[in-house]
Amino acid sequence: MASPKTLALSGLFGGILCCGLAIGIIPANRYLHLRQGLGAAGLWILFGGYTAAQRSIKEQIAIDKQIAEYEQQQKLIREATQPAMLEEAKNNAVVAAEYRQQLHNLDAGAAFAQVAHENHPAWSQQQIEAAEPELEPEPEPEHEPDEKILSLAAKKTKLLKLISEHEGGWIGQLMKKPVLIYGDQGSGKSYFAEFLALCRHYLRGHQIVSIADPHFHQNKDECWKQLVKLKVPGFGAHHDYAAVNSQIVSMFDRFSKRTLKDSPITSIFDEVTRYGQEEATQESSSKLGSKLSSDPRKARESPILIPHAKTLAALGGGEGFADAIQGNFVRIKLNSDSEQEPLWRGTISGIKDADGEPIDNLKISIAPEWIRSSWVCDLFNQPLPEVPVEPIEPQKSPVAVTEPAVIESDADKLDRILHQPIADDYWLSEMSPELLDRAIEMRNTQKIQVSESPTSISEVASLDTMHTNVAHDSLTQRLVAENFPGTTEKALFDSIYEYSATCRNASKIIKDCLKCSHSKKGSPRSYKEVGKPVFIYLVRKYGEASLIAKFAEYLDKD
Repeated sequence: MASPKTLALSGLFGGILCCGLAIGIIPANRYLHLRQGLGAAGLWILFGGYTAAQRSIKEQIAIDKQIAEYEQQQKLIREATQPAMLEEAKNNAVVAAEYRQQLHNLDAGAAFAQVAHENHPAWSQQQIEAAEPELEPEPEPEHEPDEKILSLAAKKTKLLKLISEHEGGWIGQLMKKPVLIYGDQGSGKSYFAEFLALCRHYLRGHQIVSIADPHFHQNKDECWKQLVKLKVPGFGAHHDYAAVNSQIVSMFDRFSKRTLKDSPITSIFDEVTRYGQEEATQESSSKLGSKLSSDPRKARESPILIPHAKTLAALGGGEGFADAIQGNFVRIKLNSDSEQEPLWRGTISGIKDADGEPIDNLKISIAPEWIRSSWVCDLFNQPLPEVPVEPIEPQKSPVAVTEPAVIESDADKLDRILHQPIADDYWLSEMSPELLDRAIEMRNTQKIQVSESPTSISEVASLDTMHTNVAHDSLTQRLVAENFPGTTEKALFDSIYEYSATCRNASKIIKDCLKCSHSKKGSPRSYKEVGKPVFIYLVRKYGEASLIAKFAEYLDKD
């Protein structure tokens, strides 16, 4: 675009030229019409140049203002996140130092045990037998511990941790408000609705009262499979819209009777797009907008609606529905490809940030394997682990029978080792190279779980008290989702692990496996802003002790 100065000079030059030709030194009685035309053209060019210059000045001022506002926003964001990033870096340095010390202690003990076993096998065997602890009978508890409650708390904690760490914890904001899940066919709307209903059921105690779906006869063994196992009734099979209408009317009736003191419930309505087109549901669908704008919260009901879009026609045709969803629904749009296969990506609107400000069109993903209804059901319905007990042979004379000993796990052994003074004979009795590798793996797995203490049962039952986590791992998970949408964290780590077998250069692995380069700052897949933090995050999260040790020098630079 030409500058204002250029436009003004061009208009001035053109106008003066035309005016000069109009008053040129030629007989006054000749070319009168030409003189008049040139004079008018000169004046028009002068006016046009001036107008274009003024318009260009205004546009440039608006652009400069937008740039200044954007730079101010970026400055505020950096100032707000800098303390958290510095604190996270400090904590990471402390954890890394502790971890290196632990690895050093483990390696030293294992090396001593191996040398002693090879050079002094008899003495080693004698020390192993002498270090075998004698089991004393445990007193019988007055009340048998409630393992079921403790186990349930641990399961809730595991799911809550995954939810809070996934892309800023947006799934945690879907536990109470009505949710509208829309998108093209095959985008995974119903599958995600079942997952959300199960999260509400197991984490918030929601009763799932009904599934209204005209295609229930086709979906009961697919997207509603896990809810059917929980005996959730389905209505509307074989396009029975009269049965669907009965569930809409039942929801309206619950709105008029239930209060905030009642237990929370969830209802599901699929194929809402057809409600305004079918005679059996036309009347009730016309009231959905006014009913759902305020009644669900007071009745402690959290409906899940599944249309194909969020337009008036797609939402059952009810007047006011499109306006009602803006402030009262969380709106999730999921995408599918041209083959009507889910992409497990989309956007979300209607949730709020830490300051209570609404967030619209936030990019999300539901690709992780735990965001599946089958995974949630397997987690909460798996049997409790049983402790193997050796059979007791009958004795001829009465003898005192002790309680069966509880077998100590490898992870518990490693934890006990790290919290007591280390003796040479203890390493001989406990450690071997295979056992050490196995114990370290178990230790890394258990670090991500919260302690199963009875006092945490009430704390993990609610997501309302969870604060927005701006930690480094959440930011890195967002980088993975945005820059590597076609794969998973585990797949990226597997490629790094395979390449590391022949290459010890972390920079080369980042360039070849993650396709990141030292390009201009702010560009997609930048080595510094994307490649390096993603590599460090994946190695620390999934890597074994040997892999972390291989890149210890590079990881310590973080």
